[in-house]
Amino acid sequence: MNPTDTPITGSTQNNPKETPKADSMKNPGNHSTPQNISQGRPQDDPERSSAGSSQGSSQEDSLHGSADSPQASSPKDSVHDSQEDSAGSSGDSSQSSSQKDSNGSSGDSSQSSSRKDSNGSSGDSSQSSSRKDSNGSSGDSSQSSSRKDSNGSSGGSSQSSSRKDSNGSSGDSSKDSSQEAGPAKAVPYKKIAVWTAAAIAAVLLLTYLGVSIYFRSHYLFQTTINGQDFSRQTVDDARAFFAGEANAYTLTITESGGRTEDITGNEIHMAWNDNQALDDILNEQNAFAWPFEYFKEKSEEVVFEISYDKNALEKKVSTLNAVTAEPIQPKSAYPEFDGNAYVIKPEVYGTDLDSEKLKKQVHQSVAQLEEEIDLQEEGFYKAPEYTTESKELKELCQTLNQYCKASITYEMDVPVVVDKTLISTWLSYDTNFHVTLDEAAIRNWMAEFGRRYDTVGTTRPLTTPAGKATEVSGGTYGWIINEEVEFPALVNSIRNGEVLTKAPACDQTAASHAPQDWGGTFLEVDLTAQHMWYLENGVVLFESDVVTGKNSTITPPGVYDILEKLSPTVLVGNIDPETKEPEYRTPVDFWMRVTWSGIGFHDATWQPAFGGDVYLWNGSHGCINMPYYNAQELYSFLQIGTPVVVHY
Repeated sequence: MNPTDTPITGSTQNNPKETPKADSMKNPGNHSTPQNISQGRPQDDPERSSAGSSQGSSQEDSLHGSADSPQASSPKDSVHDSQEDSAGSSGDSSQSSSQKDSNGSSGDSSQSSSRKDSNGSSGDSSQSSSRKDSNGSSGDSSQSSSRKDSNGSSGGSSQSSSRKDSNGSSGDSSKDSSQEAGPAKAVPYKKIAVWTAAAIAAVLLLTYLGVSIYFRSHYLFQTTINGQDFSRQTVDDARAFFAGEANAYTLTITESGGRTEDITGNEIHMAWNDNQALDDILNEQNAFAWPFEYFKEKSEEVVFEISYDKNALEKKVSTLNAVTAEPIQPKSAYPEFDGNAYVIKPEVYGTDLDSEKLKKQVHQSVAQLEEEIDLQEEGFYKAPEYTTESKELKELCQTLNQYCKASITYEMDVPVVVDKTLISTWLSYDTNFHVTLDEAAIRNWMAEFGRRYDTVGTTRPLTTPAGKATEVSGGTYGWIINEEVEFPALVNSIRNGEVLTKAPACDQTAASHAPQDWGGTFLEVDLTAQHMWYLENGVVLFESDVVTGKNSTITPPGVYDILEKLSPTVLVGNIDPETKEPEYRTPVDFWMRVTWSGIGFHDATWQPAFGGDVYLWNGSHGCINMPYYNAQELYSFLQIGTPVVVHY
């Protein structure tokens, strides 16, 4: 086999006696293309170039000699080709051949020369030549070739030598040798990737270890303690925070009416001791697991041991306004009539405070770090016995309002109404909520009602038909309310919640409840004028002069009514104590009684005259004497019960 055939076919000689592969595979990756090396090499001077060429030729001859031997050439070719196949570099051999053809020289030979130059330039070449001379054998040539193979260029050297022989262009070899000196060969991309990955891994490892060490003294991400975020903070940071919280702690005391007073942690020298709980939280966390803990929330609760100056706290409590102010006693809710119905008047809690109970609660609240005590809501004030929500009060209101449903209207000149407004004043209840209707109060009201509307004997104003204004009092005519009958009727109506309109029970009635209760139809006698009138609906229909009683037996003034009518009759006087006989017996034709004591209207034919001052010297025994025909006329239309008003 010719040496020139090896790079073209890429075949490998399988010789069991080939040189061991360890030397040829020390640097299997250092295969550079001849083109890249040639471009980066500076041009050598001619003399040095020719010398290198001569040395290269002598070594090439020795190679030519040994290449024919299967033991010498076959191992190098086999190793070279197998490395080219595994690294995908068979193209380099073709490229090298094409470059030789175009340049007239072998690029691989140049590579061999340049390697010799880089390992000692011409001096090494001389050494190689001298070795050949001294040993005079092809083994040295094989050694030289194997050294070139260890640099990854053995096959190329054979290829270069054979192509030189075939092309006969040793000048090109000198040119290639002059171009071999240049910068270091390029590092392969695979090795760069490996070193880059290794560097990144190292950085990540160092970062991971550094952060892990950091979290051995700091809380992990998303760590909250008692609701406070302590991510990436130290135990000292947490203790400093809670120490500040202790000083800033405030207990607010809310008094009745909304007034507030504060007790601060600073005033009572408060301190919080976590008993190493904050350290335990840090120690229990896995610092090396920090990447997995980044998105996990970790909430911790620490129960602090609270310490404070108890004497300072009790002194502060004793100076609170709620303790020192004059207490107001509580008042229970109660039913109240609001003008329409009974409603529950809200309770009053007052400010009578249990100070010992308050001190105990304040200690407890401070120990538990509570922030507010509402004295009213939490029952520190003495509570009223009954509130607006008490069932007893609600039932009581219902009973009271049942009484107030009653409404009794009395038909007077102005209607008199007994309703809830008045009834509510007669209602009361005891401590057991039993309702009482005050009957004594009702009786008193009834008596007052009678006095107001009973008119018999009372003084009434009037104006005579002649236009004289005067007054009249006395008599038997007018209203008399029967209180004994009306009182129980009123009580029953109230208890039953009745609504009704009625006239009061009366012993005697009158024409009206006006101030002139005799109405518009009546008889009127003016004792001063000695004259009388009969009015019907306020209009005078009849009038006459009269003679009334003398001074010793006067006609009594007052308001009366016609009690009876007789025609004829005999008027009988009072019994004389001495004679036991009536003082007189006088027959009359027209008798119209005014009083049961013997006063009335009648005809008096014995009177010489009527009116004027006749009554002074010839007055009657008290009756009202009338001329016969006038008495007859009056008798004809006068009705029993007609009011009679007698006045001066």
